[in-house]
Order: sequence, then structure tokens, then C-alpha cells
Amino acid sequence: MTDVWKPSVTVAAVVERDGRFLLVEEETSDGIRINQPAGHLDPNESLLHAVTRETLEETAHDFVPT
Repeated sequence: MTDVWKPSVTVAAVVERDGRFLLVEEETSDGIRINQPAGHLDPNESLLHAVTRETLEETAHDFVPT
């Protein structure tokens, strides 16, 4: 039997407006961490759709990636 490599693709957004950045506060086992909105690519999803969806899910902000 041959092992099949199945990569896990993650997307992350860097959203800047007027010199300020949109960040997410996350509770981890090591305490609170600040991160950019990010998440995993769903099957048959484009990278642009994934990053837009993840940002909306985590921050409730719509944006158009450029």
C-alpha cells in the first residue's frame, strides 16, 4: 500500500485600512493570542473564496482580497 500525501491548505488574510490591521483574539491553551483571520481551504473551494469566508466567519467583516 502506498501512502497518499494529502496536504492541508491554510489561508490567512492581511486586512489593512488607514494604517490599521484587522486581527483576531484567540483563546489558546497558552493564553490569549493575537492573529490574522485564517483557516483551512474547504474541498472544491478557491483560495479567494476561502480567505473571504474565513475572514467573515472570524470577524464579521466583509472584504475583497486584492
